[in-house]
Amino acid sequence: MKKIILIILVTLFGLGVVYADKYALIIAIGEYDQSKTGWYPISAQNDVPLIEKTLTELGFVETNVLYLADADATKQGIVNAMQTLYSMVSAGDHVVIHYSGHGHQIFDDNEDEIDGLDEALVSYDAPMKMFEGYDGSLHFRDDELGEIINKFRIKLGSTGHILLFLDSCHSGTGTRGSAKVRGGAPPLIPENWSPKAKKDNKVGFGISSNEGVTGARGVTTENLAKFVVFSGASANELNYETYDDDDNAVGSLSYCIYKSFAQMKEGDTYRQVFARIMAEMATKAPFQNPAIEGDIDYAVFGGDYAVQNEYFNLINVKSDSIVEISAGRLAGINPGTIIAFVQPGTPKLVETTELICTGKVVSASNFSSKVVLNSRMKFKNDKSAWAFIQTRTFSDQKIQVFLDSKMDADVQKLLKNEIENSNFAEICEDSPEISLEYKKSRGAQTISVNNAHYNQNLNKISSPDTQILKDDVMATLNNYAQGKIIKNLDFYDENYDLVMELIPVNAKVSSDGSFEILGYPEPNEMLINDVPSYSPDNMALIKVTNYGAKKAYFNIIDIQPDGFINPVIPTGNDIDGREYFLEPGETAVLKNTLVMFGPPYGNEIFKLIATDKPFNLTATIQQHGNSTRGAGNNIFENALQIGQTGKNTRGASTVSAKKQDEKMCTYEYTFRIVK
Repeated sequence: MKKIILIILVTLFGLGVVYADKYALIIAIGEYDQSKTGWYPISAQNDVPLIEKTLTELGFVETNVLYLADADATKQGIVNAMQTLYSMVSAGDHVVIHYSGHGHQIFDDNEDEIDGLDEALVSYDAPMKMFEGYDGSLHFRDDELGEIINKFRIKLGSTGHILLFLDSCHSGTGTRGSAKVRGGAPPLIPENWSPKAKKDNKVGFGISSNEGVTGARGVTTENLAKFVVFSGASANELNYETYDDDDNAVGSLSYCIYKSFAQMKEGDTYRQVFARIMAEMATKAPFQNPAIEGDIDYAVFGGDYAVQNEYFNLINVKSDSIVEISAGRLAGINPGTIIAFVQPGTPKLVETTELICTGKVVSASNFSSKVVLNSRMKFKNDKSAWAFIQTRTFSDQKIQVFLDSKMDADVQKLLKNEIENSNFAEICEDSPEISLEYKKSRGAQTISVNNAHYNQNLNKISSPDTQILKDDVMATLNNYAQGKIIKNLDFYDENYDLVMELIPVNAKVSSDGSFEILGYPEPNEMLINDVPSYSPDNMALIKVTNYGAKKAYFNIIDIQPDGFINPVIPTGNDIDGREYFLEPGETAVLKNTLVMFGPPYGNEIFKLIATDKPFNLTATIQQHGNSTRGAGNNIFENALQIGQTGKNTRGASTVSAKKQDEKMCTYEYTFRIVK
């Protein structure tokens, strides 16, 4: 009898884990009272059937779906509806919140936006124009929405999911064409208002997915619900209406969500679904770029995490035989590189991947490449395919590598073959740059990768598995090679002249990675022989200023004393880097990025790369090698939550540092890490 009862209990427990309840809130505001608020009516009610169908396909039942529309969707009405939804859910549940209505930018009231403006949902009673004394309280700011989402994440727990659809404008100053726009009003700001010093908290709609959560008692990112936001347009774009299959005016995001989720296969991730949304949007709303943020590489309403390998987008379909892709020499693409084109949403390129076609790179700049297709293919639009690197070619000087003669013959043969076929390194006997020292004891094999010039260990790799040993050695060499290339970048363009510095701070860091800034010591306290110097006891913030004449996007890369590199800004969660920019004369203090210091000791470089278009080198850097500082010493691992997303053992990125074929400017900030 005890065994039977135990089996029943285990079975019931198992069912509780597998079958989560699903709840949703649909907010649709279309019948704005233009005479009272200035906002014109839109077709939000037509979005509701599309989202209803999507929810039904995802397993939501009608009794668990709440609705809020038009005059009921005042600011207080939205707050009340959110609270009602919150009271219904339990740990492990899945939640969808959909908003169709106007969107607006409004003056930042707590100095947490890099552009000084909050993104906001326009409730039924929110004004379109500023009037004296208005404090923004009738707009539903991103900060408020973020706080509510965070409460849901804590309550839903690690097995829960919350998905947010925002079919609205985020900002805009005018319209293009005759399509109805969901927003489009100038930012709402008081007279003579100017933003405070900028910060780096805005991604997509402006919700920081962990802000205010990880500081709660007993709460860490590991026990929060998965959180994903789909936005109809990026923060500086308009959101247009389109037409559904029955010629009804609908929100472009709502329509593309309906079409894309209908094609979803079991195990698809949020990123893969978003790739289909992008493809649909390219046809239905070609003037806007939808945005995604959050835990995008998890299966939809599932617990499985899928590694997404590095891919690139089409940026120009010139003809049925020539296309351009959104990556060039900085991503390791050179003339002769073979590119494979696959369906959007493909997680990685393997032997069984179905290819649309392949092509060869005939020219490459720093940020883009021209590809001649091996067979004619008429791509529908630039969202019709993803591009993966199939075979790399390299033109820069190879790393000279010495192999320890004490290596077992099979290990030496495997490494020698891999290095000779890598095209970024070669075996040598005299004056090597890198030496591989070998040791074997009790079945365990250890290879130390050393910088022979400075007698400095770059990485120590131990494994009884020869293949794993080989892969980790090649990843280490790869990262080192890429660090050399990026370190040698040297461009100047007065239009994109960005400079950076580190500002010393005192901060309290919690075990979950959150931190609180306590004060600012004098910068000259950190100077040793006029060189900024930091020990493991010190912390700092990054300050960036645009002295150029034009708007500039930027990345910051850390180059360690041993030559290894780490991405700093943007992070991997920011897909294309579109949020990291400065207008001429502007300064940003990145107060959500705390820099901490640790070994290896010596001169370190922060390399800032500025250009006229958004870019993100994070995936390229992470997939070209492993961080070697170790869990306890990586200066960015906790603060920036940088993790490894894969290895590329077939090549390092290369760039021609002498040919300026892009609007680009670089800046180096050198400092010293001391004991």
